[in-house]
Amino acid sequence: FRLRSGLEVPVADRHEMATFREIFIQQEYEDFLDHLPPANTVLDLGCNSGYFALQMLNRARVLMPDKPLPKLVLVDANAAAVERARALVDGCGTKADVTLVHGLIGARGQASASFFLAPASAESSAENRTKHARQVEVPCVDLAALMSERFPGGVDLIKCDIEGGEESLVREWTDVLAQARALLIEWHGFQGSWADFHAVLVQAGFRLVMERPAGRYKNALFERC
Repeated sequence: FRLRSGLEVPVADRHEMATFREIFIQQEYEDFLDHLPPANTVLDLGCNSGYFALQMLNRARVLMPDKPLPKLVLVDANAAAVERARALVDGCGTKADVTLVHGLIGARGQASASFFLAPASAESSAENRTKHARQVEVPCVDLAALMSERFPGGVDLIKCDIEGGEESLVREWTDVLAQARALLIEWHGFQGSWADFHAVLVQAGFRLVMERPAGRYKNALFERC
């Protein structure tokens, strides 16, 4: 598919089509992103096939055609998804500063952790084992080191869709989140309540801008106060 900006987005199978439909047709994130200034730096936790990253590049080319494309770091616990995202970014028809990292968001100092890998990347999870998932061991990402290396001045946007790992993210990496100007998070509720999750982010210095149910889950945008 060719986007308005001219970027090319391939779709390989029905699983990718579901993600493509969510991001580019239903435009699940667009009204959230419209609340924010254009992002120059983006940390995408749970990048899946890279479609959110392509949409950020697409938005930049449409909204800011005369400015440099945003710098992106993409992270996913599914190695195949990381390689698919790499292929999509490399072949989309533009050159951007994109770093891809294979790893799981775990506890601080944790070397590796179990991950339930499903045939569909969006159904894989560190917390919720679906019927056809298999358990694998995945290296954990040191988010503090990654932020220091790639975004030493802070980051405009952290997008997080890590299938239940967001609870660990806000508990273990509050200092890293505090370096972001905005958080766009899909909350799954596998480990706690929305009220508790919201309270941790408020204590970290964020305010809730908007929220919306996303199937069984919830998408929410937070801005740093």
